Amino acid sequence: YGDDYTRTFISSNGFLSFGDGDGGCPDCNSTSTRSFPNPDAPNNMIAPLWNDLDPTDGGNITYKYVMDMPDKFVTQWTEVPEFDSGGNNTNTFQAILYYGSGCIEYKYGFLDLQVLFGGNPTVGVENIDGTVGLDYPTASILDGSITCVRLCYDGTNYDVVDVTGDPL
Repeated sequence: YGDDYTRTFISSNGFLSFGDGDGGCPDCNSTSTRSFPNPDAPNNMIAPLWNDLDPTDGGNITYKYVMDMPDKFVTQWTEVPEFDSGGNNTNTFQAILYYGSGCIEYKYGFLDLQVLFGGNPTVGVENIDGTVGLDYPTASILDGSITCVRLCYDGTNYDVVDVTGDPL
C-alpha cells in the first residue's frame, strides 16, 4: 500500500506481514482467519492462503530473493499440512512480490484444506491499520480452477489484474 519495508514476518499460517522486528505483527500466528479489510490484528499483510497450518507436522517454508528482471521475493509453503490433521491435508503455494511494480502473485499447487475452518482460508492483502484491503474469493482456488492470482497496486488500492490456470 505504497510503503517500503526492509523486514518481513513469514507466518507458518500462510501469510506475510511487514514492519520491524517480528514484522510489527502482534498475534502473527493467529489462526482466526477473517475477511479483509478488518482493523483487528494481524494487519499489514499479504495472505496467499491464511489458514491454521502446521509445518512442525510436515512440509517446509522457504524464501529467496531472485535477482532477475524483474527482481522478486518468493516465499513458498511446500506440503504444509493443516493443524491437527496428523500430517495430512498438505498444501503447496507461493507469494511472489515483484520489486518496483507493486504487483504480487499468488501461485497454487496441490491444496487439501479440510479440517479446521471448513477449508475456508483468507486470501488477499491488507494495509497497515486494516482499513483498506482486498479479499479474494477462495472457491476457484480450492477447486483448482484458478492456480495463479496477480494483484497490482494502483496508488490507492490493490486490484486483481489477472487470474490463470497455470500450475505452480
